[in-house]
Amino acid sequence: MTTGAAGLTTHADAQDTFIGLLTTPLVSARVDAARFGSLLRHRARITEWAGRLGYRLVITGTVARLHRDPAGPQRTAAPPAWDPPSRRVLVLAALIAAACEGTDITTTVQVLSDEVRALSASPGARIVAYDPDRRVERQAFVRGLDQLASLGILLRRTSDEALLRKWEEDGTGVGAGFEIDRDVLLQFTDPYTVELAFRPEEPEGEDDDSAAAVRAATRSQRLLRTLVEDTALLYADLHPLDAEYARSQRSWLADRAVDMTGGAVEMREEGMLLRLAADRPASAAATAQFPAATASAWFALKTLDAVMSYRLPNDPGWITLTRAEAETVAGRVYRDNFGALTKALKESPSKMFDVVEQVLSGCGLIRVTSAGWTVSPVAARYRDPKAVWEPTLEDLEP
Repeated sequence: MTTGAAGLTTHADAQDTFIGLLTTPLVSARVDAARFGSLLRHRARITEWAGRLGYRLVITGTVARLHRDPAGPQRTAAPPAWDPPSRRVLVLAALIAAACEGTDITTTVQVLSDEVRALSASPGARIVAYDPDRRVERQAFVRGLDQLASLGILLRRTSDEALLRKWEEDGTGVGAGFEIDRDVLLQFTDPYTVELAFRPEEPEGEDDDSAAAVRAATRSQRLLRTLVEDTALLYADLHPLDAEYARSQRSWLADRAVDMTGGAVEMREEGMLLRLAADRPASAAATAQFPAATASAWFALKTLDAVMSYRLPNDPGWITLTRAEAETVAGRVYRDNFGALTKALKESPSKMFDVVEQVLSGCGLIRVTSAGWTVSPVAARYRDPKAVWEPTLEDLEP
């Protein structure tokens, strides 16, 4: 049996490469030669898996891109990122990419900033105009540059970090020099994918034969996407016909998810749960570390358990709390375990609540809306946690 990267078998290496592609769907050989090389080695198999999910794998020159085209009534396929960049940073990153389209192959921060300023103030722009005279805007602009640099669209040509920091602080100088990789840029701004993402959503009626036909034709793809991408396929989240199909075809869905990821699928009353292999590089990186040996994770766990004691789940297994109720439960955990809190979490109950909410929503265990929390049935896996707290030197300070 042959082995690939990290000592994995060929099939396992292909699975881990596929998980890495789901995590980072744009790969440039100039940024990550190892990942790009693994994609080429397993190109046929990964192309098959991408097609199984209704995705497109495009490899041109030294660039690979997994395009997650919508299927059926779904507008998007990928789950939301944990702690994503702010909306303003993403808007500026998109504007910087647009500016790169009409810029020379080598450019500077100041040139790109001038181009983005002009684009954002153009008559057709429906965004708040970019103002580089404000420090907070320059900071967001630099974060947008970082987003594109991480993908390989922008390649740093100057090594003097002080130049970029000076531009960020007071807006003077050229900032930094970049080379634009137009092959990566072309895949990033693929017009077909952009058109699908911004296509007006058509309302679906229960008796609409055309919509029902589309739903049926894309059913297996959509459900398999959910299981592989979200790692939790919950029947209560699905259209009744989709839920019926998922229950009847759960072995088929599980077999294909395992084949593509190398994980293990738990069959549960409320749905299916995919657990990725913890001993593989990309799978480990794609898995939220929860619970972890940190105060934020442990108090998130304690709060989650307190929520499940506070209210029984409804029939599909969900627990719904208003924001005031969630804050009340977290406040009790804060008071009952005050001695074990770190200095930062002791600041206030609201501080601990915000940290706990970020951890639990990032793990997909709760959904946060303006109304409050909706706790997933998956949270039942973490009932009745046991932890022993030992005082630290920080805790013993007078």
